[in-house]
Amino acid sequence: LLRYFPLPPNLTESDLDEYMCGEINRVGRLCGQCKNGTGPLVFSAVLKCVECLDYSYGWIVYLAFQSMISTFFVVIVILFRVKIFADNMAVIVLFCQMTGAGYH
Repeated sequence: LLRYFPLPPNLTESDLDEYMCGEINRVGRLCGQCKNGTGPLVFSAVLKCVECLDYSYGWIVYLAFQSMISTFFVVIVILFRVKIFADNMAVIVLFCQMTGAGYH
């Protein structure tokens, strides 16, 4: 389904970039590039670009989050003596795989 909307008259190329891509901080044809100093947001449906922040502790947060999920899974398996390959565990295994794969 295509949507058409009228453009303001007498737009230059840079004005058109700002008009079409300004909300998501992108430039270029089809809003294909992030503006300088910005990068794509990880879970954005419209691929919005946000300011790149220099966090030197980001990898620590990542490892803590991953180890928390893994530890929770192991505790559930040990406490409830669940067979990992049973059909009812497929949902939990899938959840752990999906949350782990989303942050690489």
